[in-house]
Amino acid sequence: MPTKDELDDGFTIGDCEILPNEGRVLRDGEEIRPEPQTLRVLLCLAEHDGKLVSRENLIDEVWGGRAISDDPINRAINQVRKCLGDSGKESGYVETLPKRGYRLLKPVQLHSPNPALNPAPAAAPVAAAGEHSAALGQRRWKVISALLAVGLLGFMYLLWSVRTDTPTAPPAKSVGVLPFENLSGQAEDEYLVSGFKVALVKALHGMKGHVVKSSRVSYSDMDFDEIARLLGVETILLATLERDGEVLRVSYEISKGGRILFTDHVDGTDGDLFSLQEKLSRAVRADFGADLSPALIAERRPESQAYDSFMRGDYALEHRGDKGNLEEAIELFQLSIDKDASYGPSYLGLATAYALLPDYRSAETLEARRAQLEEMNGLAIATIEAGIAADPSIENAAGAIYGFVRHKEKNWQASEESYLRAVNADVVDSNSFNWYSRMLASVGRTDEALKQALRALEIDPSSAVINSRVAMTYAWLNDSKKAHEFFERSNDLGASGPTHSLAYAFLLVRDGRLQQSQQVATLGMQLAGSGTAWIEPLFEALADEEFIPAALRALDDAAATGQVSPQVEIIIRTQFGDIEGAMQVAKQLEGPGEFFEMDLLYVSELKALREHPEFMQLLDRLGVTEYWRINGCVFENDQLTCEGA
Repeated sequence: MPTKDELDDGFTIGDCEILPNEGRVLRDGEEIRPEPQTLRVLLCLAEHDGKLVSRENLIDEVWGGRAISDDPINRAINQVRKCLGDSGKESGYVETLPKRGYRLLKPVQLHSPNPALNPAPAAAPVAAAGEHSAALGQRRWKVISALLAVGLLGFMYLLWSVRTDTPTAPPAKSVGVLPFENLSGQAEDEYLVSGFKVALVKALHGMKGHVVKSSRVSYSDMDFDEIARLLGVETILLATLERDGEVLRVSYEISKGGRILFTDHVDGTDGDLFSLQEKLSRAVRADFGADLSPALIAERRPESQAYDSFMRGDYALEHRGDKGNLEEAIELFQLSIDKDASYGPSYLGLATAYALLPDYRSAETLEARRAQLEEMNGLAIATIEAGIAADPSIENAAGAIYGFVRHKEKNWQASEESYLRAVNADVVDSNSFNWYSRMLASVGRTDEALKQALRALEIDPSSAVINSRVAMTYAWLNDSKKAHEFFERSNDLGASGPTHSLAYAFLLVRDGRLQQSQQVATLGMQLAGSGTAWIEPLFEALADEEFIPAALRALDDAAATGQVSPQVEIIIRTQFGDIEGAMQVAKQLEGPGEFFEMDLLYVSELKALREHPEFMQLLDRLGVTEYWRINGCVFENDQLTCEGA
């Protein structure tokens, strides 16, 4: 079998010529520059020359024995096939042996050591930029470390950033950014791959005339053309992160229609993450023919430890559903501010964490909830005001925080004005549109709420939360076909939580799918840690009205012990004719925050509640009718119409 050194000098498989030292694959007159991990997997297969290579072999030889999931291996094999021209349906180069591994179907033919056939790179920059050999890569990492010690990193970056690949197609106007892959396999680096992707997406959103979509799913079992169609984009951007001690490398490729347009990498250290992120953003934007304004990353360069804490805090905030992460995010954002009091994004993150805390850490009593909400809202506003004073560039983006807090205070007009600033900022977050959508739904403007939710989806099409919000909004608008479509999407993306599950159960009841609805409702209540004894009597009553009295008694018992959510209770009582009981539940909205999602008040199933003589009085006390008056909205014949809508 060939050695790694022999393979590094070049070899041929079928109609494909592989030049590892140059980081190139030549096929049918086309030059392909695979990413480093793809080439290493191809070299591993070639070294075994037709013999079986198990997944364990790949993990040992390519990933250094680190524990990894199947996704990176599946994607790497798919990319190898793509480089060699395999269709995947009729494999001509790489065969999959189920539950065993992979092997090459064509023999490896080594190039002769003739310099004419394998000329040395004309200049060091090209060789370095195209280097994908694992052995040679290790030697170069040592050189980098030595250069860092004498302060030559800036020189090496300029040297290596020379591009030798010019696209034959014009720059695309839309790009889907897939999750970055952590090639180090170290859990402590996950915040880096997440943070680099988030910052890159924000920088790309500043490109005029381009649509940028962020995917939270890698779709490792799909080729890039399929992913592009799914996301509704022309190009796909994929990136990886490698670590060698303190040195970090981010490699990326941009592909379109099965052809790689650009591939490149940037290097830096974990002591200056901001510089590395800035290099990455500049390189990618240059590939799309766009200049980079430094303000798209930040108004000013933050202190390095402050930026590291910010990225860690942002990662914890993104995963706030995990126990303790929201509190950890607060600590990390505060640490970032302590290190650099003029870095605005840290204030945005801290204010967001404060504002969200009551939703994730609900107090047991109404008095405690009121105190908690007032405290967290006050901290959120104080934090964002301090942030704007320190960094005025965040003022428009801060509108999302003001909007969220004013929403909780039921100050609808102020909330909307704040959200409009946020969604019209230079760099926007999908969450701003999502929160604005919730605010509009709370005052009955469900059609407008759907528009904002769909705008959020344009930015973040693989967000389980946003797909769930779109699904619920379609359900409230009685578009069952679309609602089911987006519930299925959000379920596939891992949507969970009681609100999502109960809304889906509600839709299934509407469609008469009672058995499936009962299963989903039971799961939703279990996720909420609530009792489920009332569920069976409810579904018995839905199937046969004779059991309604028994269902209401079971509901009374569950409500008395806090075992049923108010959104479920108000729907059940209205459906079963207990309108007075439903009104008593609705009146709890007069307490602090939103006791339950107010958009439920306007669904078709609650028409009987809206006909209650006290319903409009309740909306008066909640400030909804005043918002309608200001915005030219009229509620007649159970329909809300607004000027300009």
